[in-house]
Amino acid sequence: MPAPRFARFAIALPLYRVFEYALPDEQPVVPGTRYRLPFTSGTRTGILLESSNASDYEPAKIKPVKERIDQQPVLDAHMLALARWMSDYYLQPIGEVVFQCLPGYLRGARESVSTRVKCWRLVSADAETIENLRSRSPRQFEICQALLTRPAGLNAQELRQINPNWSPVVKALEQKQILSWEWMARRDDPPQDACLPDLSAEQQGVLGEIEPRLQGFAVHLLDGITGSGKTEIYLRMIQSRLDAGLQVIYLVPEIGLTNQLIERVEQRYGNCFAISHSGLTELQRYRAWERFRRAEVSIMLGTRSSLFSRSDALGLIIIDEEHDSSYRQEDGIRYHARDVAIKRAQMLDIPIVLGSATPSLESLRNRTRDCWHSYRLEQRPTGFAPPRLELIDVRNSRLDCGCSAATFARVEKHLAASGQVLMYLNRRGFAPIVMCHECGWQAQCEHCDARLTLHQSLHSLLCHHCGFSQGVPEACPQCGHGEVKHYGIGTEQLEQGLKQRYPKTPILRIDRDVIASREALKSRLQQLQGGEPCILIGTQMIAKGHDYPAITLSVVLDADQALFSASYRASERLAQTLFQVSGRSGRGDREGEAVVQTRFPDHPLMQALLRKDYRSIAADLLQERQSYGFPPFARVVMFRADALELEVALDILEQIKARLQGVQQFDSIACIGPMPALMTRRIGRFRAQLCLMSQDFKVLRSVLRRAMPAIEELPGSARCSWSIDVDAHDL
Repeated sequence: MPAPRFARFAIALPLYRVFEYALPDEQPVVPGTRYRLPFTSGTRTGILLESSNASDYEPAKIKPVKERIDQQPVLDAHMLALARWMSDYYLQPIGEVVFQCLPGYLRGARESVSTRVKCWRLVSADAETIENLRSRSPRQFEICQALLTRPAGLNAQELRQINPNWSPVVKALEQKQILSWEWMARRDDPPQDACLPDLSAEQQGVLGEIEPRLQGFAVHLLDGITGSGKTEIYLRMIQSRLDAGLQVIYLVPEIGLTNQLIERVEQRYGNCFAISHSGLTELQRYRAWERFRRAEVSIMLGTRSSLFSRSDALGLIIIDEEHDSSYRQEDGIRYHARDVAIKRAQMLDIPIVLGSATPSLESLRNRTRDCWHSYRLEQRPTGFAPPRLELIDVRNSRLDCGCSAATFARVEKHLAASGQVLMYLNRRGFAPIVMCHECGWQAQCEHCDARLTLHQSLHSLLCHHCGFSQGVPEACPQCGHGEVKHYGIGTEQLEQGLKQRYPKTPILRIDRDVIASREALKSRLQQLQGGEPCILIGTQMIAKGHDYPAITLSVVLDADQALFSASYRASERLAQTLFQVSGRSGRGDREGEAVVQTRFPDHPLMQALLRKDYRSIAADLLQERQSYGFPPFARVVMFRADALELEVALDILEQIKARLQGVQQFDSIACIGPMPALMTRRIGRFRAQLCLMSQDFKVLRSVLRRAMPAIEELPGSARCSWSIDVDAHDL
C-alpha cells in the first residue's frame, strides 16, 4: 500500500479548522507528531492529526511540510481523542486544544530533550584494586569509596557533592574499567521507615466500599468533613494502584499551598512522584511530564494542567478539593479540569475520586447517577467535631483594625490558653478605598472599572485586576483638598494593627503580596509547626490544604460582601469558604472555635450557617437553584467579546445572536443580552456578553452546532475579539 501523501494538522490558532499539507514519501506518518509547516510568509508548528492518500484540494496547490520535529509522537491516540472531545464539547478551536494538552516547552518547535539520568556504578568492587588508588589517585579512591556504600550507584548531582570537579575523575575510572554508567532505573520503593497511620473504623469502611469498584470507570465522591482523613484514603488507593503496576494523577487546586501534602507523599512514596505547577519553569514542567510519560515516576502531583500528563498505564485520577474554582480555566481554552478528568477516566475505563469537605452543587446533584458512588466521612480521628460557626454582631460596634471588642476577647482567650489563632480576610493590601471627603473623588484604575487599593508598604495604589499602579496623592487631584483618606481594611492593615496590639505575639501574614513561592510559604509557616501561640492572617491561601493542630480559633472578617454579590453562586462560595476556614481549627487534641463577624446576623444565609451543616445548606441551595432554573439544573453558554470600544463589542455579539436566531429551536432557549459585562472595562478593553441558558442541554447543543459554522466565519481583529464559554459559572 502506498504511503499517505497528505495530512491534516492542528495549529495553535483561534480558528475552527485544520490545515492540510503534503507529506514526503519516505517518512513514517504517526498522528501526534509535530512538524514545521510553511504558513503565510513564515512557519508554524503543527501536530499531525490524520493522513490519507487523497485530498479534497488540488494536489499541486497543497504545500509540503518543511520538517518533522519529533522522532516519536508527543501525543498518543488517547490524548488526541481527548483533545477532539474537548474541542467538540467546549466549542474551542481544535488547534488550540491540542496544544493545550502539551507542556509549554513543546508547544513551539523545540526538540524533545532527554530527562533520563545517568547513574555510575562500580564494575568490580575488588578491594585490592580500589586500595591501590588510595595513594596514587586520592580523588578516584574517594569516589570509589562512596560507591562501595551505594551499590545502586550515584548520579551526577550526587557525585558533584563528593567532588565539584568529578567529571574527569569519573572518566579516568571509566577508562580503567573500574566504573560504568547506565540510565538510572526507576526508584519506586518507598522509604523503609514509612509507617502507615491507623485508619479509623469510618475510614476502613469507606476503603472497603471503594476497593471492589476500582476495576473500571466510576466516579467516587468522597464527602468528608474537614480533618476527617480524606488524604489518607487517597494515599491508600494510590498504593493499591502502584501495587498493580499503574500510575496515578493527583490534582490539587494550588500546589504552592500544599507543602504538607508534598511532604506526606514524599515520606510515603520516596522519589517516585513528579510535581508540576505554574511556579516552575517550562523546562522543569516538561521534565516532570516526560518522566511520567516514561514511567520513571508513578505519581503526577500537580494543578489542573497536570491532568494532560501522558501515560500508557494510568490507573487512577484524584481531584482533591473538587469544588475549588481554580480547576476552571478562565482564559484561553476554557474548560473545567474536574469535568475533563471525568471524561478522561471514562475513556480509559479507570476510576476517578473527587474529594471535598464542601462538594460543589454539581457533584452533589450528579451523585445520583448510576456511575457515581458517594461516601461520607463524618468524624475526625481526634474525636472532636468541627467547630460550629458563631456570629459576632458588629452593627453597633466600634472596630479597631477591622475587629470588634468581642472578637479581640476571643483572640486573647485562645492566646492565653496557648492556642493559635487564624484570621481570614480575603482582601489584600492596606485599604480598598482611597477618597476625598470634600468632593467625593475616589482613586480609580485608568484601565479598569475598579478602585485602586492602597498598599502602604509600597506607598502605592495598585489595581488588582491589571497591575496598574500610581503613587499615593498628597492632595485630592480633583479639588486640591489637602486630606485624602482611606477606608476599609486589608490584610496589611490588619497585620499592622495586631502587631501594635499584641507586640509579644508573633503575627504571620500569608497573601500573594508576601508569598511568592511554595518555599516562601513553607518558611512562613515554620512557626506554626512549633505549636507556640501566634496569629495567622491570610486570604483564601490559608482556607485550604493546611493542617496545623495547634490552631484553636478561626475568625472570619468582612464576609458580608458576599451576601449581596451579583453572582448567583455567591451563597455557595461563601458557605464553602466559611466551612473550610472554620475547619482549620480544632484539628489537634483540643476543641476548636470559629466565629464570623457580620453586620447582617439576621440574613437568611447567616442564620443557616449558624444552625445547619454544609450538607443541609447545600440541599437548600439546590432546591433554590432548581426553582429558579439555574445550574446545575440548567446549562449556561456565554459568548464574550472585548474591544477598544463598547459599541464594537456589543455589535459583534449582536451578529452572533442574529446567527443563532436563524436556527430552529432557538426560541426554546433563554437568551440574555448582549449586554455590558459586570466589570465593563478591564485592562483597557470594554467587555460585553451574550448568555444562553437551557434546562435541555441537547437542545442547546443542537442550536449551537448548527449556528457555529456561520458564527465561525465572523472576522476577528485587534479591535475586537470574541470567545465562547461552555458551562460558564456566572451569568
